[in-house]
Amino acid sequence: MINGPGAEPADESFRASEVERLVSDIDLDPFLGPRRDPLADPLEQPVDVAPEAPPLLVLRDLLSDERFPELFARALRAADPDFRELFPRDATPVLRDFVRAMRWAFETTEYAHGDRAKVENVVEFARDLGADHRKLELTPGHHQRFGEALAHTLRHLAGRGWDDRLETALGTAYQVLSTALQQGAAVENGPARVGATVVEVLRPTRDVAVVRLISDVMIDYHPGQYLSALTPYSPGVWRRLSPSIPSNPAGQIEFHVRDVPGGALSGSLVRGVGVGDRWVLARPLGLLEVDRTEPFRDVLMIGGGTGIAPLRCLLLDMMRHGDNPRVHLFYGARFPGDLYDLPTLVDLAASAPWLTIQPVAEEDEDPWWAGPRQELPRTLHRQQTGTLVEAVTQWGSWADRQVIVSGSPGMVRATVRGLVAVGTPRANISFDRP
Repeated sequence: MINGPGAEPADESFRASEVERLVSDIDLDPFLGPRRDPLADPLEQPVDVAPEAPPLLVLRDLLSDERFPELFARALRAADPDFRELFPRDATPVLRDFVRAMRWAFETTEYAHGDRAKVENVVEFARDLGADHRKLELTPGHHQRFGEALAHTLRHLAGRGWDDRLETALGTAYQVLSTALQQGAAVENGPARVGATVVEVLRPTRDVAVVRLISDVMIDYHPGQYLSALTPYSPGVWRRLSPSIPSNPAGQIEFHVRDVPGGALSGSLVRGVGVGDRWVLARPLGLLEVDRTEPFRDVLMIGGGTGIAPLRCLLLDMMRHGDNPRVHLFYGARFPGDLYDLPTLVDLAASAPWLTIQPVAEEDEDPWWAGPRQELPRTLHRQQTGTLVEAVTQWGSWADRQVIVSGSPGMVRATVRGLVAVGTPRANISFDRP
């Protein structure tokens, strides 16, 4: 009997095997010789290019087209097989960050109108970015092929609107930025990457993993900084993680990671991390620090969820000093049981008379589906109910304090806005930009 269109084959022997289905999903083009240019066919609707517009602003508009990330990703994959390893499988989020950086560079340079100081800001930004990208171990060949793929994509988007002035503007701009990136990477000393082994994993709540590692060599970071981490759970995805303990000669490092719905890495990391896994760690970055300039200014710390990690690192470092400013720490989460690091903080406060802990939860009780949890310790101040910004601002402006905020992007934005609204000078508030 012959099956009709769309029907399942009657004979099981005609079904594709699991191996055949797996192989069909693997992109073998880079390994099968020359391939067709993925951008060979002209677009039906290329981007309108105004002949009188400044070239840098035209390039900005081409980058801003919603089709650019996907087209550029295809051009990169065709330009060099290495880019398949350097970028995650879904490179769109990374390329959107690239678009934002290039838009800013083009706009700043165009509107500088020859002001060398403003142009130098763009070059210095590229050098800093190059220092961070040192972890990717890019070669001059990678930079060249990246630039070729970029030019190819922008030409494709512009269609017949592409001309010599755009070609020249892009070539000059990319040469300056690429040179600055390579200069930034060359300035840094020490290894570009450091391997680390997972030695212990704790899961204090349903969606948080505390991961303890030992690095192959000591990583010298300042308390409050974050490291770039490459893990086996999402290939090509670098994640910024803040150590919760200071750097030490034994190479011990601890990270707190929360499973964020829709995150590119956090879910697979929290669910899949295990003892013996190998990670790659790279260059410490970040500006969170306690100003110890005398006379001391008291400190207000505000930490939400796993944002407590860098604040705890700062507190542990302060324990090394005999004299410290007073610290008032607001530690918040959605449910009381999510205040997983409260026992450690209470232990610190027991031997640090300068430290006061204020727990905050948005809800009074844990939901039934959260399961059993450890009994939280009592603190000098009773747990408050509400958001962190509500709990902090009800006490006034804290205008005389240095303020350090750490948490999710939404929590940081809401807290900073709330503090400024009640009179906290913006210059007094520090946080790492989400």
